[in-house]
Amino acid sequence: MNQTIDTMRAHRSIRSYTDDPIPQTHIDEAMLAGQAAASSSAVQPYCVIRVTDNDKRQQIADLAGPQQKIRDCPAFFLICCDLRKHMLIVERSGNEYKTGLEAFLVGAVDASLFAQNFTLAFEALGYGTCYIGGLRNDLPKVNELLNLPDGVLPLYGLCVGVPNESPSHRPRLAPKAMLFENEYPSDEHTLASIDAYDEMYKEYLIERGANPATWSESIAKKFSYANREGLADFYESKGAKLS
Repeated sequence: MNQTIDTMRAHRSIRSYTDDPIPQTHIDEAMLAGQAAASSSAVQPYCVIRVTDNDKRQQIADLAGPQQKIRDCPAFFLICCDLRKHMLIVERSGNEYKTGLEAFLVGAVDASLFAQNFTLAFEALGYGTCYIGGLRNDLPKVNELLNLPDGVLPLYGLCVGVPNESPSHRPRLAPKAMLFENEYPSDEHTLASIDAYDEMYKEYLIERGANPATWSESIAKKFSYANREGLADFYESKGAKLS
């Protein structure tokens, strides 16, 4: 196996960390690795905010779940779509900043490409990581806490630290259920792949001592209602155009 692929395949979400600090040199290395990711037309529409203030981190931990690991991990970062730099450039040029949904999509995609490189770099250095989607539970509060200007749009958080646990790997759908040739498969093929995965997923939960349930059951529950319905209004209030 290739060392890079080994590192990628070894990924697990780590939720418990030692107190060991992360040297700034390692953060700098991870930043350079993150920035090496592809960026559409090199517009680089993202930024990272490291939250070091303990009170702010505790408030974010509370609103995100609560998820105390946000406060307790050695380093916590916000991954943001950053349209602010573009707004300032356009304003300085004397033009009017005009965008549509495309600019937001490019920002979210490029930020995620950055974040995956950023995360992989930390894991290659021996750290554990955990993405925090719960950050979006109350974006107006996050916005207020961090005094974010228009154009800076938080997407999710990232905890980083030396692992203090070694959880098993959560199984994924088989590659053949995700990689298709020329066209999307029939619904029968898709459902058959899901049924096979459900049995594997249920066994994984039993081994972890969790309530046995299939992946389908969790998905049916998760997508039977709209979640975080205020996101579009928040992002548009911060300068994103979603139509």
